[in-house]
Amino acid sequence: MNTICALCGTPLTSTDMLVGKNKLADGGYLCAECFNKAITINRDLINNLDQFYFAEITGMFLKSKIDASQNPGNSPYAGSNNFEYDAPTRLDEIKDQIVALNARLSVLANEEVNELDKVLDGDERLVAIAECIDLHSKREGIIFSTQKRVIFMDKKFLGGIVKREFTHQDIISLEQIENLLYSILKINTRGGAAEFKLHNKNDGRAFCNIANGRINEPAKPLNQQVRQPQSLYQNTSAQTSQSSINTQKESPEVIFSQLEKLGKLREMGVLSEEEFTAQKAKLLERL
Repeated sequence: MNTICALCGTPLTSTDMLVGKNKLADGGYLCAECFNKAITINRDLINNLDQFYFAEITGMFLKSKIDASQNPGNSPYAGSNNFEYDAPTRLDEIKDQIVALNARLSVLANEEVNELDKVLDGDERLVAIAECIDLHSKREGIIFSTQKRVIFMDKKFLGGIVKREFTHQDIISLEQIENLLYSILKINTRGGAAEFKLHNKNDGRAFCNIANGRINEPAKPLNQQVRQPQSLYQNTSAQTSQSSINTQKESPEVIFSQLEKLGKLREMGVLSEEEFTAQKAKLLERL
């Protein structure tokens, strides 16, 4: 199957394959038309597109749309022979929020990201996002926080989504424990605890810091019970034992779920055969 453009979804022709210059950092490609639009926005992209992620490129396009609508006379797209853009969609706004958070999501998270406009309310904004594995269900997806709630989401292979939601009113505290290669994010609620393994060990710290910074709760007195539910996030002990982390290799269920996603991305043309083989080998090493 032909490789498709990461932005517009059209199949790439041999003409589109510009000697590798149209490849993104997370493995996607741009067709010739989208590549030309990108370098019109930022000329530096003509030589270093492979240093930018899909979310960063969509953020540039979104900013260009906003600038064009606010200052049509000064836009590089003004005039009958230049590009025209529609108004930003809700999904465009969400992707722009991801860029603003400096989130480095891999191409494997694109399917979940493209469903966010169906999950988030119109007034919700992302304050943190990361790729993870739900240690209860062993499903792989993304976890994100808004000003209202924390949600884990996984796009099922045959359509639909799996979702776990934690409202701020139900959350007692948020903890993160770092390991050498990953971190564990633990959400304590009145109904129990949920744990998520974040692929990047820095994501747990960043997730907690961003979320805590967004929720301006006054400091709690030392004699106040920790389990008061009025605060979403509370400072957690940095002395949590590393021994509580499962340092064993991944379970076969998790690896097979990721292989399933890789296979679908290959069928869609997002990954080439070589990229698929390389990613598959890495996953099998984790068994």
